[in-house]
Amino acid sequence: MKNKYILKGILAITCMVGLSACLKNKNEQPDFSSSTPIIELPVNSPTGDGSPNSIPLSLTLSETPFNFKYYINYAAAEANPTDLKINLALDTMLITRYNIAHPDPKDKITLLPAAAYSTTFTATIPAGQRKMEIPVTFRSILLSPDTNYALPVTITDGAGVTVSKNFGSMIIRVGVKNIYDGVYSMKGYIVRGGDTDGLMGYTKAGITTELVTDGVSSNGFTQYWANGGGVGGIDGTTLVVDPATNKVRVYSKANTALVNLPGYDNRYDPATKTFYLSFYWGTGPTNRAATDTLTYIRAR
Repeated sequence: MKNKYILKGILAITCMVGLSACLKNKNEQPDFSSSTPIIELPVNSPTGDGSPNSIPLSLTLSETPFNFKYYINYAAAEANPTDLKINLALDTMLITRYNIAHPDPKDKITLLPAAAYSTTFTATIPAGQRKMEIPVTFRSILLSPDTNYALPVTITDGAGVTVSKNFGSMIIRVGVKNIYDGVYSMKGYIVRGGDTDGLMGYTKAGITTELVTDGVSSNGFTQYWANGGGVGGIDGTTLVVDPATNKVRVYSKANTALVNLPGYDNRYDPATKTFYLSFYWGTGPTNRAATDTLTYIRAR
């Protein structure tokens, strides 16, 4: 019986030692000392849809240039022992691959015009360091809000260091919007002369509208009837903000009769991102008018 208890004790100790060894081995850090150094553009994980890695960038439509930077990385166990001069190049095939993987026309990207940016295609990672930033200056004023642009970059020479297969290329995807662009809640009152079908009245609760960039300080806008239906005959309704005064002019590209309501202070409040609008079109029994408060909710 005594020997039986001794045997159980030995087995218990053995299990504890074995468990300790297993836990210790499980938490050991991998040894990267023999791994091959690589040069990479550390963006994010491969997409899996056949398109290159990309960085989405939304610029404010402005006369002021926008400064951006991305990084080239030296991935290895130890820092690089010598200066590494890395060469890059524009790679339009990346755009082709991206557009094949994203066939929806609204997702199509176009090469960024040369005049709309400036950058360098060489970078030196100094000895003892692991990365170097590449500056890019964008001139958004030269871009159209209707186009998705792209700056496609590929590492062409890693200074003798292996270039990463998954992270050797990337696309900087560029879109432009002005500061008023976004989704807005909408409340107010709309008038429709001779109304018999409930289109006139207070705006239906929960109605939202989008302000779509049409220039540095102008945005396309959709007006709705009280029941939430879109108003016809005033296509291309546009809000134009005077940045100096924040006063707003409302007009329609399709109906020249649409104008600001005289005596009403059409304006934009930048502190609350709110538009206060009143405008009308038509005369006599077919007169139309709207008074709206648009308050910013989120990006479009």
